[in-house]
Amino acid sequence: VGLTFYLLGKLELGRIVYFFPSHVLVGCIGGIGAFICITAIEVSTNSTFSFSQKGFEECIVANFHLLAPVIAFELVLRVLIHVTEGRYTLLNPIYYCMTTPVFYFALWLLGVSTEKAGQLGYFFPALDTGGNGMLSTDLFDIFTFVNLGDVSFRAVAKALPTLVSLAVFSLIHVPINIPAFAITTNTEPDMNNELIAHGWSNGLSGLAFGLQNYMTYSNSVVYAKSSGKGRVSSIAVAALTVLIFIWGPIIAAYVPRCIAGTLLFHLGVDLFKEGVVDSYHDYDRLEYGGCWLITISMVALGMDAGLVAGAIAALATFAAQSIINQHPVKGSMTASTLRSSAWNRSLKAEAILSCEKGRRRILICQLEGHIFFGNSTSTMDDIKERLTEKRNAGQEPFVLILDFSQVVGIDSTAAHAIAKLKESLLRNFLLLEVILFVTRDDEGFPCDFALSTRVCPAKASIRIVERKPGSRLLDGSDSTSRRMSITARAFQMNHTEPAETIAEIPNSRVFSKLDDALLFGEDVLLALVDPHLFREDSSEHFPPVRASSHSLNEAKGFLRELCPQSTPDEINLLFGLFEREEYNRGDLVWRQGDASLSMKLIASGSLISFIEDGSEAGAAETIHPGSTIGELGLVNGLHRLTTVKVVEDHTQLYSLSLERFHHLVLTNSYVARFIDLLTIKYLAHRVQYVSNGERLDKRSLPV
Repeated sequence: VGLTFYLLGKLELGRIVYFFPSHVLVGCIGGIGAFICITAIEVSTNSTFSFSQKGFEECIVANFHLLAPVIAFELVLRVLIHVTEGRYTLLNPIYYCMTTPVFYFALWLLGVSTEKAGQLGYFFPALDTGGNGMLSTDLFDIFTFVNLGDVSFRAVAKALPTLVSLAVFSLIHVPINIPAFAITTNTEPDMNNELIAHGWSNGLSGLAFGLQNYMTYSNSVVYAKSSGKGRVSSIAVAALTVLIFIWGPIIAAYVPRCIAGTLLFHLGVDLFKEGVVDSYHDYDRLEYGGCWLITISMVALGMDAGLVAGAIAALATFAAQSIINQHPVKGSMTASTLRSSAWNRSLKAEAILSCEKGRRRILICQLEGHIFFGNSTSTMDDIKERLTEKRNAGQEPFVLILDFSQVVGIDSTAAHAIAKLKESLLRNFLLLEVILFVTRDDEGFPCDFALSTRVCPAKASIRIVERKPGSRLLDGSDSTSRRMSITARAFQMNHTEPAETIAEIPNSRVFSKLDDALLFGEDVLLALVDPHLFREDSSEHFPPVRASSHSLNEAKGFLRELCPQSTPDEINLLFGLFEREEYNRGDLVWRQGDASLSMKLIASGSLISFIEDGSEAGAAETIHPGSTIGELGLVNGLHRLTTVKVVEDHTQLYSLSLERFHHLVLTNSYVARFIDLLTIKYLAHRVQYVSNGERLDKRSLPV
């Protein structure tokens, strides 16, 4: 036992205690309290209590005169605690010390001798120790009887399974007692150190042919409530315990039973109150019912049964909390509410995505909790109902994103239902082009069933191909094509003549991030409306790296797209304030904490922005042509929030200095307002960005 305790602590396996829910520990506290109350009754009456009429009459009714002093002492102590409002931490130990002389004083007042009181059962019987207490030759007889030559090691080998079982059983108490004591005293224990200490204690006891031992919860609570703390007081208690072990039998004959009964009864009531009374508002009905189950089991059937009941309560709570969400569909919204990280698309692409048949036709359904056989049917029906409502309102989605990132588990029945859902939706909702699935991580769905492969047999991308003469374009009525992994469409929203090119779009994909799914959904919309535009503005190269010459016209074109409300003359005026700069790989544009003296327009090449220090160290964002950086600091004077470094040779930047911007504000505030609007645009997108809740997400850095 000692070796097992020591190894558990040394290997830092103390975290095992966190597998015991709080309400289980509180239930154990209540059970221990009730158990101690019964022990107090039995100690005070020198009889055995049982939950029967006979047990009640023989233990309590027949010996009520022995319980009366216990009840009286307990009531007086409760009144004192209430009056003093807990201001005096030494009230309890002082009171217990005074009860013995008070009891003797009461005997003197009543004219009852100690001999008579002993005959009536008010005192513990004296033990015959020859006047030496336990300090006699009999105490050390075990060391003279043990002879290793007489030990049958074959019998020891056969008994090893039993010994291992006893050792395992002994380990049960520590993970219960120590966390329960921590709850009572409102402290945070180091379980590894506690296990190591138990290892030393049991190891030394075993070498001395002693018994296994562990921390006694009730004694420790009394010690804590008496303001016991520190190493000195602990050593003093240990020394006093040794003395009591030796001479305790002699002293016990002069200690009234009611004193021990009062101590136990007061402690038991406190623990019972803490376990099942004070915790009433701290737990839900199921957890609170578990507290009572443990308490009743421990009182009626014993400590072992209480521990089993605790395990049952923990498992029941886990099962109930796992399936308590019978409606896993958390909610649904369109991509106009939950935006992707694509904040730098071209004006044409943004016009398509912002129209009535743009991002509003991307529907996101977020799911959570456990999806299993009990709620899989209702979950699938809920998703279909949401799509039906959109169709009836004339807003049937073109892209459906099913977000499983908050789903904890999927059983095999639910996994098969999800796989069938894809086929059913594509067959019954004719305008629905693509279904995208978002998983918790790169490992896929939280189930053993190969659901990722089932819903998306091949990881295909959008392809733009030329339509062969005489070939037939697929339309929404071709149900066969909708079952294939690739749906070839030439979806005409704004044209009356068939397009010369078509977009081959996979009808399903699996992503590990919601942002990636949103980006792909936006690409689908662009490919459906204008395949040529998709080639130029695909998020597969996002932010878009358009043909990057070093001409002024291209840089000016970037600025025109960033300021869509401007006229050519206004763009010429604004762009004339920018100065061309060239950098090479490894050059620093600025460092985190520098003063904001300019903003930059990236014409060619690429940059990287990253945080150098703090808890978010390591977060980074790549900056591509067509983007601007530093506009936030230029407008409000913030120091640089990130470090920006060049990652490609011959990177071309256009810089607007702080001095020229201030001059523009004074001379032409209307044109200067374009920089303000650009700043607001970027900040607004970062606020709406789907992943800006992720603290280290690379696209949430203000640069």
